[in-house]
Amino acid sequence: MVGVLTCAPALVMAQSIRCGNKLVSRGTISAEVVARCGDPAQVEHKTEYQSVTASTLGRQNLAIGSTIEVQIELWTYNFGPNKLMQRIRFEDGIVVRIESLGYGF
Repeated sequence: MVGVLTCAPALVMAQSIRCGNKLVSRGTISAEVVARCGDPAQVEHKTEYQSVTASTLGRQNLAIGSTIEVQIELWTYNFGPNKLMQRIRFEDGIVVRIESLGYGF
């Protein structure tokens, strides 16, 4: 039996990305990302409802188990065919995750 390999690029979690000589990492606010990297090629907006956990209690005065509304933005940067595209996830305007995608175009 012959196996089939797919050419789908894997998502790789990155700790940070470099835009020129500037660094973007978790905790950076959206205005700083624009100042360092410019405008993204694509922006997606959505709202999620998340349960409050012990780690989110410090942000707001809520009880564990209650639900909060979180504004999500996914910014995609396309740095060209010789570099990996980057997707940055913001929650309420703060970077919480950076993913490396396939090569740009």
